[in-house]
Amino acid sequence: MADEVARILVVDDELGMREGCSKVLSSEGFEVETAADGLAGLELFRKRGNFAVALVDLKMPGMGGLELIEHLRNHDEDVAIFVITAYAAIDTAVEATRRGAYGYIPKPFTPDELVIPVRNGIERRALNIEAKRLREERERRLLELARERSKSSTIINCMADGVIVVNRDRQIVLRNNAATRIIPDFEQVPLSSPLERLGFDPLQKLIDEALAEPSGPVIASNELIIDKSTYMASISPVLEPNGEAAGAVAVLRDISALKKLETAKSMFISMVAHEVKSPLAAIEGQLMAVLSGATKDDREHETALLERALLRAKNLRTMVNDLLNLTAMETGNFTIRRLPINVREPVEAAIDANREKAGDLNITLKLDMPAPVESQVLADRDSIFLILMNLIDNAIKYTRPDGHVLVSFTDNSSYVKIAVKDDGIGMTPEQTDSVFDEFYRVKNEHTVNIPGTGLGLTLVKRLTELHQGSIKIQSEPKKGSTFTLTLPTVG
Repeated sequence: MADEVARILVVDDELGMREGCSKVLSSEGFEVETAADGLAGLELFRKRGNFAVALVDLKMPGMGGLELIEHLRNHDEDVAIFVITAYAAIDTAVEATRRGAYGYIPKPFTPDELVIPVRNGIERRALNIEAKRLREERERRLLELARERSKSSTIINCMADGVIVVNRDRQIVLRNNAATRIIPDFEQVPLSSPLERLGFDPLQKLIDEALAEPSGPVIASNELIIDKSTYMASISPVLEPNGEAAGAVAVLRDISALKKLETAKSMFISMVAHEVKSPLAAIEGQLMAVLSGATKDDREHETALLERALLRAKNLRTMVNDLLNLTAMETGNFTIRRLPINVREPVEAAIDANREKAGDLNITLKLDMPAPVESQVLADRDSIFLILMNLIDNAIKYTRPDGHVLVSFTDNSSYVKIAVKDDGIGMTPEQTDSVFDEFYRVKNEHTVNIPGTGLGLTLVKRLTELHQGSIKIQSEPKKGSTFTLTLPTVG
């Protein structure tokens, strides 16, 4: 059984994708079969069967990927299903997982990015099948099975989910390495200790409920917060042939990533409602005022209304571009062309682009460069320009009128440092810890009327990391902030 060649099904309407996947996976020793659409893939799966992994595209004619996932899961609950798509997003990822997908692989991907998840899926399938086999042998007492754990400990310890087993006397008789990592100080608790030694009341309560359940193997599930992470705890009683509970098994699965996706989706909806609805309403009102003829006798007022409408439209476009760029980075569809450049040019261009805005607010925008910067960096010029535009624009927005924004350079043979310093409202240490998070915005009496999406600095950090650089911040309330961008030099 261990030497059996794993069989893999690839369902994609792109011939090149099917052939590419088949070539890569066949070279790894797997047996690969392909189908051009969902209906053909389902028919092949039913006829041939015993596929360890199915790679399914979302966008296909006829039966789509989500529907196919559900059919495959109903036919074989152990098959490891991966979504391969160029349209991966929060809602599709969550929906695909809900219907039974094990994970997704965003297009385009490298051979390693395909092979590694497939091997993980095959291992997961093997673990599921082995777990079923173990459940079929539970006529032996759970404690006796724990004493024989050398036969199954390797399998259990390979699981990413935490596993805890207690006997009918509420003694901890088995745990895997993941469980000791998840629950604080659990590794200090010896086996055969009372459940109370776990020191985690929410989990103990769920286990007690499972042991007390008289009507059969009912699984108790609940979300638990452990050390800032969210876990789905599933506890099931283990029954003797006579129906008596011999113990209980608790499985802890980390769902923090899914919760983060849900939170990000909620924050996105809230942000769109606030940051898009209000500017659109303002633009509509300003344009209607002009079109209605209310300003026909006041050309200066009419021009001012149109300029404000144009400014709001530009802000909306910036927000949409930030969202598109971040989405592209998340799905692996964002490409940069890194070439040797003198970083001085995009810095000066970003300063020139922000001079008018700074002048309108009576803010002094200055470039401090005592000597010409000759060091070159391996970078995408447009990306560096976008980073600096965000940093300088941010400094201007959060600096009071008559304030100062200074852009300065430091360079040597190893790196170039660009610092953007302002004497604006500044931030607390807690705020600086979150300033690069998606949708995060400092909220106080000074920022209530400052527009923004909370995506600009997130984009700055992601782009900097793509250049193998770093971005750091120093800030103090009421004294200002300094963002320092460090980029490695060429050679």
